[in-house]
Amino acid sequence: MKSFSHLRVLIVDDASIVVVTLKSMLIKIGFNDRLIHYCSTARASIQHARQEPYDLILCDYNLGRGMNGKQVFEEMKHLGLLHEKSVFILITGESSATVVHSIVELKPDDYLLKPFNVMSLKERVTSAINRKHALYQLYKMQTQHQFEEGLELCDELLPFYPEYQFTIARFKGEFLNRLQLHDESKQLYESILERKNYDWATIGLANSLMHLGEKKTAQGMINKLLASKPNSTVLRTAAANLSLINNEIPTAIRHFELASKIVRGNSERELVICNLCLSVGDYQSALERYRIYMEINKETYRNTIFAKINLIRVILFSCYNCVPELKVSRLNEAKSLYSQVMSMKEAAKLQVELDLILAHIALEEQQYRLAISKLNQVHRQLELAHFYPFNQFAWLLNHMNFDTEFSKLIPKCSDIIQRKQSENVYASQVTMFNQLQQTNNEKLQWLESKHKYIQANKMTLTELLKIYIEINNRCPFLQSVCLSIIKLLAKRLPRDADINMLKRVVTQCDTVIRQLMDADELEKANYQLLYNSIVDNWDNI
Repeated sequence: MKSFSHLRVLIVDDASIVVVTLKSMLIKIGFNDRLIHYCSTARASIQHARQEPYDLILCDYNLGRGMNGKQVFEEMKHLGLLHEKSVFILITGESSATVVHSIVELKPDDYLLKPFNVMSLKERVTSAINRKHALYQLYKMQTQHQFEEGLELCDELLPFYPEYQFTIARFKGEFLNRLQLHDESKQLYESILERKNYDWATIGLANSLMHLGEKKTAQGMINKLLASKPNSTVLRTAAANLSLINNEIPTAIRHFELASKIVRGNSERELVICNLCLSVGDYQSALERYRIYMEINKETYRNTIFAKINLIRVILFSCYNCVPELKVSRLNEAKSLYSQVMSMKEAAKLQVELDLILAHIALEEQQYRLAISKLNQVHRQLELAHFYPFNQFAWLLNHMNFDTEFSKLIPKCSDIIQRKQSENVYASQVTMFNQLQQTNNEKLQWLESKHKYIQANKMTLTELLKIYIEINNRCPFLQSVCLSIIKLLAKRLPRDADINMLKRVVTQCDTVIRQLMDADELEKANYQLLYNSIVDNWDNI
């Protein structure tokens, strides 16, 4: 680009001396004084960008209280305030690896470390503007997830911009990967690495190899890079993704957690860790990560009614199998948050999703009849707009042993996962879905094996009771099992029985039976008589 005089500039910095210095430098390298605007806060910068488009934004990383420069960039991208040729450059006085890694993760058009002079500013600004103006269509395709169109464009642009051959190749590799054309991406990355040893090309090649089944080679490549650069969050993320492809979820979580220790404040990564913890049933860790996610995003576009409902959802998951005192506290928090959400104007359009929350609360409060009533309402309407409520619904169906309904919901749950989103979030949601399906399959196979064992073997009352209690511990809502336990105990109590344990089992079975069986079913089974017999047996001990 020959001249900068027509470009509109926005400087975002809370230090007036920096603003004055930057403006002076920009004027010296050809920018027009009248087209250079400035502000000192994140909110003001977004307001400026709403009012008029800027060609160049120079934003300080640390803006004091509130959003930082990283979040300003994310906010502007989300709100569509950066036109297709806009250049966003982050500036920071902190040269620590943590800050630099954080900026690199964000992928702005460039970044500058203070102090810098006019010449270095001119060099970086010129380079960033020229590159963006030459390749703006590729950036647009990337943002809009137009991978097939982007792939064609890479080949069209390369003859005209040979100086950007590796940048174009990087775009092409990403598009091939997102289109799952792994043979082609492998060939591309190998050709790049023959000419230049880029880490991103090695990561891309390893990813391609993993998808093509060459797992050992792929893992070796990433491990070698990590050995030399253990604090690279990009490499940690790559290692985590390879672990997910290999279905090594705990290992993936560890890599993401290490990346979060290296660079804090990456909200997307916290969401991914939360999702993966949910997938393996580590609900307490999931809640800790989602709380971090909410704290990071409290002033950003991500702080929506959907995020608040998802917080309630994760709190309710964390109630599963936790100690009674903590469960009471968590349920109170969930109900308080539910009341807050209900007061928001958007709540009226999300009634089905909120009914799902009520069903989950009712389940944890042992109001099983209410829980099923709400689940039936949700099932009739099924107006769920995104993955997380579908996943919650499927989780509840599996937990309450509505396995037929679960199997019917699974295809819808799979279809709702959006491919056109962050690759890491997408991978974590796919993992949640796969693990939930696997959990249901394993449960059904286990139940079948228990059923066959009971049919094939003659057992004493004590032996049979032990198996039914084992089934009840894993599947507490199977009415037939609950009734079988009551019938067996009504005959007589096993010798050397753990009475306190049996009382807990009977209380749980009684609650399920009385809430989920109607009056005719109870009368037909002579249920009250059976229950009274158990109580009499206890009294006679």
